[in-house]
Parts: sequence; C-alpha cells; structure tokens
Amino acid sequence: MNHLTSNSKKILFTIIPLALIFILCSSSFISRTQNAWGSISGSSTEYLLESSIWIVNINDFEKSGEGAFFNEININRNTRYDVDVLDVDNTWGVDYKITNNTDFHSDGMITSDMFLYQFSKFIYYPLEECKRLTSTSFDEDQINRGPPLILWFFIEPEQETWDFLTNLTNLDYHNSLPNKDLFDATLQAELEIANNLVIFDMYMRGSYKNESENTLFQFDHMIKFVWNDINGILQGHRVASYINGRYKGYSIVEELQIVNRKSGFDLPRFKYVSGFLPGFEYLIAILGIMTIFVSTIIIRKKRNQIM
Repeated sequence: MNHLTSNSKKILFTIIPLALIFILCSSSFISRTQNAWGSISGSSTEYLLESSIWIVNINDFEKSGEGAFFNEININRNTRYDVDVLDVDNTWGVDYKITNNTDFHSDGMITSDMFLYQFSKFIYYPLEECKRLTSTSFDEDQINRGPPLILWFFIEPEQETWDFLTNLTNLDYHNSLPNKDLFDATLQAELEIANNLVIFDMYMRGSYKNESENTLFQFDHMIKFVWNDINGILQGHRVASYINGRYKGYSIVEELQIVNRKSGFDLPRFKYVSGFLPGFEYLIAILGIMTIFVSTIIIRKKRNQIM
C-alpha cells in the first residue's frame, strides 16, 4: 500500500500538468488493437446513479441540482441507465450510447488519450472547477440539471494504464510539477489490483493561495474509481469535493457528492476519509450539545442522590 504524505504537507501540481504532455507523446496508445480494450464489443451495462448532489455558490448567489446530465439527456438521482457499446475502433477507442430511464439516448466516445488527459485534470478538480466557474457565466439551468455525468465507462486494460494510475498516486510525481509553492496540502492515494478489480483511491485536503490573483481557497477532494481489470469496464465511482474561499476575487463555495455504480455491484467506500467534509462543524456542535445535556443529567442525578 502506498500511503503518501510529505513532511511539509506540500503537494506540487498545476492546472495542466506539463509532465502529462510527455506521457502522451511518448506512449504507444495510438497503435492499440481491439483486444487491448477487452471483450466489450456489443456489451451492455446497467448503472445506478445512487446519489448526485451539486451545490454552487458564487458571490452569495446559490443554486443546486441533483442527478446528472450528458448532452441532451438527464439522469435523475437514484435511477438506472444503460451504457451500450456501439463500436470498438481498432485504433482509437470505444463508441457507446447512454440511455436514461425514459428511453432518451445520446452517443459518446472514449479514447485512451482522452482518459489520460481528463483524469489527470480531475485529480485537481478544486482548482479546475474554480477556473471554470469564473470563466463562464453562472448557468442556473445547467446546475439545476446536476453535475455532468463522469464518462470513464471504459479504460484500456493494459499495463500502460495501470502504470499511469500508479504514477498519480506517487507523491514524487506531484512534487515534480510547476506551481508547487501555491499549494499547502496533504495527499493520500493508492492503486490496488485484486480480484479482477482495479481500485483507485485518492484524498487531498489543503489550500491554494495566489496573492497576485486575489486567490485563496480551502478544498477537500476524495475520489474512488473501480474498473474491471480484464475488460476495463467501469464498476463504479465515488466523488466528494468541497471548495470554500475566493478565486480571482470571486467568492466561491461548492459541494459535490456522487455515487455511481454498476447495478448489483457493492461499491466499496472511500479508503481515505477527510475530516473537513461539509456538515462536519455541525456534527461537532451537535455532539457538544449532547455532551452538555448528558453531563447536566448526570450532575442532577448525583445531586438528588446526595440530597
């Protein structure tokens, strides 16, 4: 098990990792065969969007949504949907179709390069999200539909993929990236391959500070992804992210919680759990009140016994 922390509690990473460019350029993903994607041609998988909550607050203007959206279709919270493989391209990747519970559908595609790039950015979701929120208009309708559906339903079940994911759990990788001095955070991460499952766990907690851009925010980011190591099909994922502070002068608070899993699959809980989750302060307050209440009862009973 890789348990990753640093004495200085610094994680060094950036918005678009320059090291990723080298990985993409030097990899041999372009010359894959169909077999590299596993035996998924014509397959159909049913998923359950068990939970999906998105709360966004910018400059005290708040909007929230549940469920998820993909192109023109919506998937409601606690409902099932299907992902059907339409084609497995020998060179590029997988074409698929997503159908919600009202029989509306939309097509998508995933390639190895797309996954590498998108997943690397998702590792740094708090910073990426602040950038997105402040560079686009506050879209109430979009937020009301819930967060975008995470689309990594298929990954190439090859050693290069496992090496890539393992590299993301390595603190040295993050310490090699630019903008290191802007972050003060802790990292715990692990890639485990067992029982035909590939399990990626990661937790980051800390702050990002850039005084020249009037930016300082705290973040909590926990993710868990599980794929089948034989065919690369997604078994499920968990996401819990919390952002609070300011980015380039904008006041931002965001909470994101997602549980999405293959029907019938017992999705494990987070391996690493943060102590800064939304509602944590309220939990402390409730426990404090209960402690005072119980203590008062005990004191009164003792007084009555003495009297």
